[in-house]
Amino acid sequence: MEQRCHLSMVWLTWVGLPALAVLVGFRVGWIAAAVVLAVGIAGQIGYMRAFPALSRLMGYGSVADVPADSVPEPSGRVQVTLYTANVCPFCPIVKHRLEALRARVPFDFYETDVTFQPQVIRDKGLRSVPVVEVNGRFLIGNATTQQLAALLAEAGAGSAGAGFHVAHT
Repeated sequence: MEQRCHLSMVWLTWVGLPALAVLVGFRVGWIAAAVVLAVGIAGQIGYMRAFPALSRLMGYGSVADVPADSVPEPSGRVQVTLYTANVCPFCPIVKHRLEALRARVPFDFYETDVTFQPQVIRDKGLRSVPVVEVNGRFLIGNATTQQLAALLAEAGAGSAGAGFHVAHT
């Protein structure tokens, strides 16, 4: 199963919870609406933290990492951008892996939350997250450390600008 979050589902979460709270507010009362929001937010935080243990039960399979045996030092400047969305459980996993790689090899790292940035989504053609962009090349979905290291090595070997390389994980 694909291990990524479709942006439409991220937006549904952001619209659905407040809509439910408003409905409860009108039907039951505004204190109940506040409780719905609090429980919904706490539930989302709990889900994000427990996701690695729950992913198999939910049909996503394991999110276990595949380590990189070696990570060659890039020959040139490498810029890595991680496109994330709030409430995506795969995004912090990939971010952690990139930060661990950055401790081993130097690269410029940027994170862009596209949850409410339609211009970035449109310009990059994003439909799901996480997306790792390295010098114009893209890796979509929950990438392992091995996949990220390979993308870094490929970009650092002077192949940047050679076109798009889209990999779905």
